Amino acid sequence: MRQKILSFTVFGQNIAIYTYGTMIVLAFLLGAWWVRRNAARTLEIDRERSFNVAFALLFLGLGGARLAFSFAHYGEFAQTPMKFLKIWEGGLVQLGGVVAGLLWLWWWLPKHAELKGFAFLDLLSRGACLAFALGWTAPLLAGDDFGRPTALPWGIPVGAFEDGTPVATWATGHDALARLHPTQVYESLLALALFFLVGAFAKRARVTGRATAAFLMLYAVGRGLLDLTRGDAGPSPAYADRGFVIDGVLSWTQFLALGVFFAGLALWLIRRPSDDRPRTA
Repeated sequence: MRQKILSFTVFGQNIAIYTYGTMIVLAFLLGAWWVRRNAARTLEIDRERSFNVAFALLFLGLGGARLAFSFAHYGEFAQTPMKFLKIWEGGLVQLGGVVAGLLWLWWWLPKHAELKGFAFLDLLSRGACLAFALGWTAPLLAGDDFGRPTALPWGIPVGAFEDGTPVATWATGHDALARLHPTQVYESLLALALFFLVGAFAKRARVTGRATAAFLMLYAVGRGLLDLTRGDAGPSPAYADRGFVIDGVLSWTQFLALGVFFAGLALWLIRRPSDDRPRTA
């Protein structure tokens, strides 16, 4: 597991293709492809229009995730502001991206009735599940967002990660022979499970929007609980300290998860049962 897929020199300049950024792009393409295909098939929404919305959400999500991370590490980013742009090095609070995307959709989607409102939102939620499922391989391969030491047989040896990755930096001050919770794999499996669960719920729900509400609440609870397996906390170099809102009690991920959960609950209560909903995938 390594931070760079490929590194080469062109005209004396070192050029690298980073694992983190590459997997994020592939995850976006997977989610956008699914939304584009199903929005055209079930809601008769123009494929390019769907892709453009997904593309906007990609940038909003990355910006929101990076902004949340920079708040958690304000001192570091205040000294070197340009580091904000170096997302290939890792350092994203994913739920910050979810919040940014939700705020934009809340403002923008009602202005475009041709996108079928909550029915399209339900498709976006399932597309996000697919993107998250693949996207969590980015920190896994880059040695970021790693788990706590564990004795469980499926723990990942620290030695499996390349020198210079956040997990390797952490290991120099801790236990270089430790096995760690594969937290990134847990997160990926959570997103994949929700893709199918939310899809099953969407087919049975009597009103659009409640599938999205279920996704937000379940994902927030799952992320909050899985955060307890995270090991990248406490004073350590590089990006090994993700930051706490309440030191040692409430991480930024858990703090944002509370907001996402209540947003989902509010959406659930706002949407009332109706029999005139279009069919979704």
